[in-house]
Amino acid sequence: MPKLGDTIFAIIHVIALIAVFIYGLVGLIQHNTRRFAVVCGGLVLYYFLVLHKAVSKEIDRKRRLKDSSPSPRS
Repeated sequence: MPKLGDTIFAIIHVIALIAVFIYGLVGLIQHNTRRFAVVCGGLVLYYFLVLHKAVSKEIDRKRRLKDSSPSPRS
C-alpha cells in the first residue's frame, strides 16, 4: 500500500507543477512577462531546492542498474 500512496502523491505533484507552468504560460500569452518570469523562476528554484537531489539519486540508481545488468552477446 505505501507504493500506491507514493505513486498517487507523485502524480498529484506532477499535475500541480504542470498547472503552475500552464498558469505562467497563460501570463506570457496575455503579455504579462513578469508573471511568466516569476512563475518560471519559482519552478527553477523549487527544482534545485527540493527535487534536484532526488533526481540525481534516481539517475545514479538507473546507471548502476544498467551497468550491472549483463549485456547480450552477439
